[in-house]
Amino acid sequence: MEQSVCVLKFGGTSVGSGERIRRVASIIADTLNDPTTPFPVVVVSAMSGVTDQLLRIARFACSGESESCDQELSALRQKHLDAASHVTHVGEEHTRLLGELESALEQLAEDVQILRNAAANNDMVHLRTATVASWGERLSILLVAAATRTRGVLAEPVRKEVIITSHPPHDPAQPFGVVEGADPLAEETRVNAQALIHPLVQNGVVPIAAGFMGRTITGFVTTLGRNGSDYSASVIGAALDCVDISIYTDVDGVLTADPRLVANTRLLPQLSYAEAARLSWFGAKVLHPRTLIPIAHRNIPVRVRNSFRPHIRGTIIGPTGHTPSGAGAITIRRNLALITVESTDLFGAPENAGQVFDLAAKAGAAPAAICSSSGHHLSFVVDEKAADSVVALLHHNMDNSLWRVSLRRGLAACACIGSGFTNDPMSSARAITALASERIPVISQGASEQGITLIVENRSSERALRCLHRDLIAPVIPLVRHPATAKEARRQA
Repeated sequence: MEQSVCVLKFGGTSVGSGERIRRVASIIADTLNDPTTPFPVVVVSAMSGVTDQLLRIARFACSGESESCDQELSALRQKHLDAASHVTHVGEEHTRLLGELESALEQLAEDVQILRNAAANNDMVHLRTATVASWGERLSILLVAAATRTRGVLAEPVRKEVIITSHPPHDPAQPFGVVEGADPLAEETRVNAQALIHPLVQNGVVPIAAGFMGRTITGFVTTLGRNGSDYSASVIGAALDCVDISIYTDVDGVLTADPRLVANTRLLPQLSYAEAARLSWFGAKVLHPRTLIPIAHRNIPVRVRNSFRPHIRGTIIGPTGHTPSGAGAITIRRNLALITVESTDLFGAPENAGQVFDLAAKAGAAPAAICSSSGHHLSFVVDEKAADSVVALLHHNMDNSLWRVSLRRGLAACACIGSGFTNDPMSSARAITALASERIPVISQGASEQGITLIVENRSSERALRCLHRDLIAPVIPLVRHPATAKEARRQA
């Protein structure tokens, strides 16, 4: 594109009400008016809770529960009309918005009827469901565009799907509205994004595009999976050769631990792509795990910011982080199981890791962490719900007279993450010591350049998180109460 652009992505909580959407419009206007910032292209999620509501509508439509379906549609309509009354006031802009919303809601009702017919005939129900699930974003872009225009900014919703995907295979096990395998096609998306967005940017109009959804090369609406709007923002940003991407959410940025579990967390000003990916893999909820895939190889930075406190610069994620030594963050991933494959021949047994992981992949289980590997011993952790399938395949395909397979459930992975972790030879020892001081046994462990992973029992995971954060990142300083002076004592008396 001739004019450089940045991408602003706003999540469901950021656009969760009319008042919040007005705050989003202020951020967009401020970005546009900042001479140091590239021209903004906006990507938005559905209002918080709306995608779940749409999936309920889809289920009711498929099961023939017409009354419940109509009630949900009515509640959805009222939610967006209420937001519209806060976004715009009486006047031409308000009339335009109400007309656009009513037209969109009529089209949604038509898609629900199409889904009903598809369910009755068992005809591509998964894709028809995805179409219904996409309406949260389609309605959201109308509200955000109208709110932005009330700030004196030219803005238009991009009604056509920007992202072009492959045609997904049909899998009856997939949940409503999630079409796994509908992967974005980079070149096709680039051409489509340039065609839809470039003319608006060149004319000084801020494009408001829908996240989460796309269109297959065969012409069907699809989705990128639950919580996939961050991912869609990076796909669109890469297609536009953007300068950077700002993901606005409801926290100040990436924190050193989950603030719901640890009281004295700190904001991380910088993270490398590798650190951020590892945090996401081990349970941090700030970024969708696939968000960095389209942009990391192009060194496009991502900044995580708070739409409620936009003056805070947040966390910037780029090619390199800034963790001089030790851990930068601690996170936990619960409900794991440890699978151990051990040879009965302790002397010179051939390496079978490749076969083991092939079988795990067939069971649909990617190892969360590899804890140990040698010629005759391999242990790794997987999601607990997939463990039985993996063990069954291992028993079926490996000679039970030569290999023993054991399983331990109810575990969690505590990941101490930081590019500088391995630079400090004491970091691993301090982590183990921290758990030992709390009498938390370490079941197993693994390590990489980004840190160390300690496997503990699920029931001990939150306590482990707090003590690791305390000893490796932010020591808790106890409050010291000084005795009152004689003068203060007399005053209190």
